[in-house]
Amino acid sequence: MVSQPPMLIFTALLTRCWKGVTRIRKMLTDDECCKAWQERFNLLQEKKNSHFSHSADYWWRLAKASFFFGQIEGARKGEERKKELVYEARQHAQAALILDENSAHAHQWYAITLGTVAEYEGMQAKINSGYDFKEHIERAIQLSPTDPSPHHLLGRWCYSVYMLTWIERKVASTLFATPPTATIDEALGHFIQAEELNPGVWKENMLYIAKSYIEKKDYDSAVMWLEKGSGLSTISQDDKEAQKEIDGLLPKYRR
Repeated sequence: MVSQPPMLIFTALLTRCWKGVTRIRKMLTDDECCKAWQERFNLLQEKKNSHFSHSADYWWRLAKASFFFGQIEGARKGEERKKELVYEARQHAQAALILDENSAHAHQWYAITLGTVAEYEGMQAKINSGYDFKEHIERAIQLSPTDPSPHHLLGRWCYSVYMLTWIERKVASTLFATPPTATIDEALGHFIQAEELNPGVWKENMLYIAKSYIEKKDYDSAVMWLEKGSGLSTISQDDKEAQKEIDGLLPKYRR
């Protein structure tokens, strides 16, 4: 296996996977999007003590707005402001779950904010967040099985866990009786399902399908998906980064 970032960063990596919304780094370079998210955040904050606060839909939307506004404020004012807002986002998502535990969006946003908050906490908390992330994403899939985003997120979780090194697994096993486990076939299955639900348009998901096939040593299939991904338009910053990785992999595995 190729080397990966140090163990337990996988929980933080998962916060970048969500594709059901406008991508974070694209927004940070787009003044209009930044302004729109700030306005949305302010509007929702103003409704905090209104009758809307009795609705789970209100709270997960506030969690989402707080999360994205936190990324924007982090770029403008520094990490402390971002940290404050992402912790608030987690609280808002939790409030949504309390009001409606059958809300797929509430489970998704609670998982996403858990992953972000984990960046600021210790190793054991990060492992716990990884378990909780998986639980809530799986619940979101149960509640909304036709949404491709949680399938991709769960695929990224499985892929990140599969790619942990032997040393990283040993560290996890000293902290927990049952460290996280996943197979590359599980990861691939989730990426394929995300593709089936949102076919032919998601460059980064195609990249991860290819990377899964590389781990399986099925290089012909990997090249096919790399070429499919390369053929898509490159629009967002995430697309640009995915294309850069595709460009690096294609010459290596194309026969």
